[in-house]
Amino acid sequence: MTKSCDYCHQWNAEHPEAQRSACGPCEFCGAPGHIGAHPRQPGSLCLCEPHWQTLSSPGWHFELYHLIYLLIGGLVLLQVWRLFF
Repeated sequence: MTKSCDYCHQWNAEHPEAQRSACGPCEFCGAPGHIGAHPRQPGSLCLCEPHWQTLSSPGWHFELYHLIYLLIGGLVLLQVWRLFF
């Protein structure tokens, strides 16, 4: 992610009297960040540069919403087990 984003550039062009260098606070830590659609997240987030790099790092990242997959898998296994045993 770059230091200046399209949203900030458009804002600065429309409001020359009130320039800004960040879109808002980071969703995780509150530091100044920029809005962008991250490929590993379900929607656009406002992220600071360190959190953007952390989410972009290779490998598997656990998110809380992944627990729903475990719950669904457990329920399916329970139903299949009850059918056969």
